[in-house]
Formats: sequence, C-alpha cells, structure tokens
Amino acid sequence: MAKRILAGCLAAVILTGLAWYAGFLHSEKQVEKEQSELWQELESLAERLAVQEEKQTGLNGEAGEEKAEASVDPEGVVNEQDSHEYILVEENGRVTIYRIEGRTLFEYTGIAADSLPETLQEEIAHGKRISGEKELYDFLENYSS
Repeated sequence: MAKRILAGCLAAVILTGLAWYAGFLHSEKQVEKEQSELWQELESLAERLAVQEEKQTGLNGEAGEEKAEASVDPEGVVNEQDSHEYILVEENGRVTIYRIEGRTLFEYTGIAADSLPETLQEEIAHGKRISGEKELYDFLENYSS
C-alpha cells in the first residue's frame, strides 16, 4: 500500500514537472516570435522615417539646417518643449507618436487611423511631421475620443 502511494506521488511530481517544462518551451517560442515581429515593425518604421526625412530635407533645401528652436513666452521664460518635433505614424491601425530627434517612442494613442479624415490618414501613412508640443496636443485634443 505504501509503495502504491509513493509511486502515485512520484508520478504526480514527474507529470507536473513535464507539464511545467512543456509550458516553458512553448512560452520561449512565443517570446522569440513576438520579438521577431517587433524587430520587423521597428525596421519598417525606421525605413518610413528615413523616407519621410529625405522628403522633408528635399523640401527644406539643406539637410543640415535645423529649424526647431526654443521659444520664449511673453514673460521671458524659455519653453524648450516647443522645440521638439514629432512624427505621427500608423501602427496596427492606431496612431503612434515618435520624437524625431532621437527617433524614440513618445506615446501610443488610442486614435484609430481609419476614424480620421482621408487626407490626414494619407499624411500619417507617410509619416506626418508635427512641430512643437502645442501642435501635437492640439492634434490629440481634436482627434482623441
């Protein structure tokens, strides 16, 4: 009787260990797949940003010329936030905001791209450039639900 109980406990421990190991292998593969998809999205975004930057450079004339400068409000306080430039892109059907200077993610928005006017959808599909936080927050205020 004691041998049966011991054998049953041992079998339960072995089956539990195998179940854990199978779950571990499955989750490892899922993480690798998600990482691969994320890298592909980032590479695609980098390419779109580069194309948009080339277009902007062509429109502005010179590549080395930076137009973003800190603004000064009426009280004489320097507002460096207005000097940032942003780019709006569509990712997974939603509008995402990146900071151009460092090409870093600024904010995921809940704005569905297909809920925007067609001309704006087209601009965002090619990477819509926004200068300054005021313009950015005006956009967010207008199109957030």
